[in-house]
Amino acid sequence: MTHGSRLLVLGLAIGVNGAAMAAVHSAMGEIQEREKLALQQPVRIVVVARRSDTPILAIENCPAPRVL
Repeated sequence: MTHGSRLLVLGLAIGVNGAAMAAVHSAMGEIQEREKLALQQPVRIVVVARRSDTPILAIENCPAPRVL
């Protein structure tokens, strides 16, 4: 191999490794963002409405305390 072809192969190898490192860095950043979102507490939703006469499944299964 000539000196020029060795430099060409070295440059190609450095370019491929750099692209692989950039892809891994990007993927790790996305994983970190997903972990942060998974650790956040969900917002508590409060629904204010008049209570109907017929029992609704959502009211019966609601873990919140009942207000009479």
